[in-house]
Formats: sequence, C-alpha cells, structure tokens
Amino acid sequence: MDADSGRLIAKRYELVRALGRGGMGVVWEGHDTLLDRQCAVKEVVLPAGLPDADQERQLVRTAREARTAAQFNHPSVVAVYDVVEEDGRPWIIMELVRAPSVEEVVATMGALPVRQAADVGRQVLSALVAAHGQGILHRDVKPSNVLLTDDGRAVLTDFGIATAEGESSLTKTGMVTGSPGFLAPERVRGTEAGPASDLWSLGATLYATLVGRSPFERGEPMDTLKAILDEEPDYRRIPPIMHPVLQGLLRKDPAERVTAQEADELLDAVLQARPAAADRDAPGPRVSRGLGRAVVAAAAAAVVVVAAGAVAYFRSAGPAEGTAQLAQRAAATSPMPSAPPSATPTPTASSTLAPTPVPTRTRPVVRPWTSPAGWSIERPAGWKGSRGEHHAEWTHPHRMGHLAVEAVYASLDPHQLLRDEEEAFKSAGGVGVLRDAGRRKVSHNGAKAVEWEFTWVAEAGGGTPWAAPGMKYHEVRRAVTIGETAYILSWTFTEAQWQRNTGLMRQVMESFTVGA
Repeated sequence: MDADSGRLIAKRYELVRALGRGGMGVVWEGHDTLLDRQCAVKEVVLPAGLPDADQERQLVRTAREARTAAQFNHPSVVAVYDVVEEDGRPWIIMELVRAPSVEEVVATMGALPVRQAADVGRQVLSALVAAHGQGILHRDVKPSNVLLTDDGRAVLTDFGIATAEGESSLTKTGMVTGSPGFLAPERVRGTEAGPASDLWSLGATLYATLVGRSPFERGEPMDTLKAILDEEPDYRRIPPIMHPVLQGLLRKDPAERVTAQEADELLDAVLQARPAAADRDAPGPRVSRGLGRAVVAAAAAAVVVVAAGAVAYFRSAGPAEGTAQLAQRAAATSPMPSAPPSATPTPTASSTLAPTPVPTRTRPVVRPWTSPAGWSIERPAGWKGSRGEHHAEWTHPHRMGHLAVEAVYASLDPHQLLRDEEEAFKSAGGVGVLRDAGRRKVSHNGAKAVEWEFTWVAEAGGGTPWAAPGMKYHEVRRAVTIGETAYILSWTFTEAQWQRNTGLMRQVMESFTVGA
C-alpha cells in the first residue's frame, strides 16, 4: 500500500494508488470527489539536490506541460482536466487511460502486425498534426509515450518537454532534451528543430513497433546519438511494405523528410493493401526525394539529467572536439549516472551502408507446467500464476489476458458442464454485456470436447478480480472429460488483441494433457 493512498489533493482529488514512477515524479490513479469520476494525477517529484533555479525551471515546465496539452482536444492525446498547487508545486489532473504502452506491448507480446503498426502511426500522426497546427511540438515521441487501448485507440502522452511557439525554451543553453534513440539528427546537433523533428521520432517509433528497438539503439547513449548522425537504419527485418514511409520519415535532412500529409498517404496505402501484401511489396506512391545523409562534424555526449522520462544531453562545443573529449566532459559535469545499457546492446555497425544485424535473445513464448494432480499445460511465458486445490491460473502482466484450468472430479457431459459454467459466471457478478458466440464440438487430443465462445465487459467486483473494469474481453472455455475427471480450460484476452493471440490460444489449449 502506498503511503499517500487516500490523500486528498486540493481538497478534491483523492490519490488511490501509484501507477508508475519516473524521473519527474509519480502518476497516480485518482478519484475526482467533486465530479465522482476516475482520473490520473501527476505528482511532480524533483531529483534530490537540484539547485533552486533548476527546481523552479522544472516546476514552471510542468505547469507549462498542462497548459500546452490543454490547448487542444484530440482523441489521440491524453486530456488534461485541471492543474492545482499543493505543497508549493503543481499537480496535473488528467484523463485516466487504462492501457499499456507500445513499448510494453512489444516487449511482452512481440512486434505489432504491420497493419496495426500503420494504424497506430496514423493516429499518432493525426495528434501531431493537430499539435503542430497550434504551434506545439511534442519533442519526445517514443514507444513508451504511446498507449494502446482495448478499443484500438492510440494515445500520445507526456507533453512534458513540449514547446509552444512564443514561449521561451526552459532548457539550459547547450542542452538537448529527449530520449536518445528517438531524437532527430537536427536536435542532436542542436540546430533549429521544427515539426519535422517530431516526424523523425514517429518514424523511429514505428520502426521500434516492428523490431523492438530504435533503429539507432547502440546500448550506450553516446554511441546511440553518434549512430543517429552517421548511420542509416537496417531495414532487412522490416516488411517491405513499410520501407517507403520509414525511409521518408528517417531522412537525416529535415528539408528532405516527407511531410505529414505524405506520411499519412503512405501509411494509408499500407492499410488499404490486401493483408497478404504486407509481407511483399509496398503499394501506393513511393517518395522520389534522395536519401542523402547529413554530414556533421560534432559527435554526441552522455546523460546529464533525467526529467519527465526524458534524457538531456550536452551538444559538442565545436567540430574540433572529438568523441573522447565529449565523453570526458560529459562525465565530469554529470550529476547523475548515465543510463544503463539495454539487455541486448547492439554493436556499432562497421559500415553505414550495411549495418551489423542486431543480436536478439529469443524468449520462449510458452513454458511447460505440471500440476501436482498430474496434468500438464504449456502456459504463456511471463504471465503471473497461482493455484488452488483443484485449479491453476495465469494472468497477463498488463491484465490483457488470462488462462485457467479447473478439474471437476465427476464425469459430467461437456455440454451440461458449460451450461453450468455460464450460469455460475453470470451469477458471480462483475460481468456486463455478455454476448454469446455459441458452442461447438471439438476434438481434444482424441477426446471429445465442447467449446463455448463469448465476449463480456468487466465490471468492478465479482468473480474476475484480475480483469480491468471497463475492458471488453473475448473468451473461449473448453470442457473435456478424460477418464473420470472433467476439465475446464478457459482462455481470455482483450477484444482488441484477440485475433493476434488466437494462434497462441490454440497452442496452449492443445498442449493440455493428463498423465497416465
């Protein structure tokens, strides 16, 4: 239990539980006691030992974040409701979006399907166009700042380092803010950056949805920033249909980068193509501009401060300063340690024309598990498990899916067993809008079985404590009798992620066996 749970901010906003912690503070699940609605509350917590001037700068920036985000209303931008002051610092009251980030989805479920990646790209692009139309730059577009909701909505979050035209920059002279692998080259060099910089970051984000990392991630921040300036992405692991839009967005020279409208047309072409074409050639117009690489004289440097999930870097003093001097100067001025290397650091490519392929560690999709009662199943790797006397269950780390096996020690007819299951499920509470998709006979490793498929919306309380209230879930329950025992296998996933996980469902269910 968090120590501040139950605390009332500005005599109105109750802190329920912490949802996440970062360099700039804590995001809480909150409750607006006046309007009786859920909300998110961003608590600003500044790094210890920060000079007074820097504290003031950060607090002003946080308040500006709220003003910036509140200037426009867009379905793909987290809505800001209010800004209040408590303990001499601002607290930002926002829309509560219960959804994992693109970074989390890719890390746990693997790369997004091409068409879904294109759809996410168009939604984020639409949000950026709306912001740019009001003179606002996001400046930190990256996978961890894009949420994917159950209904397919992509939501851009954290305008913490956004810049509005007419407002002075709040970063120190000579510093660049943002996340290293997703910074545009012009921002690394410290030259003037405009809307095209956000488009570059969108391109790097789309690349990450298909590969799992930025195209320039090299493990160490300095190596990553140098790769942004000097190297081209390796597209060999990217489906060809996505090459035109990525190549257009990731051009070194912002003047040669595709416009937002051109990027939208290229992404729409991906969505309009037949599904099978996603693994072959790209449809639609191909961009004709040259793919020239920017020639720069300065290299990058290391981490000096973390704030609002963004990392700030010093620019080089001039073309005569080499990489070693940059690293030495950055280390000497850094009040915080540099960011740790990724789990699978990528060595810098020896040739910018043919980058070294990224070594990846393949994680098992499933892991075998055997119960004390003698039955076995291959459960999804990374899911949290628990068991009782006659059942076992596993839950997706972001509450997107659930697997359960229950043993019923009676030779019941599978049809009757599922009718009893339906009645018990409805009476347990916590379930709304249940829609029956019917029952069907199936074969389970030679044994006769029956499956019941349905969808339902989770409500608070009841018999599904693992489910997120308001989420729509799709579920299959399979009843199979083996010997003198009947078993109920249930597989549940959010409706938005159901189709892409049906193969995994079949693999898991078919793996269920009972020992001799």
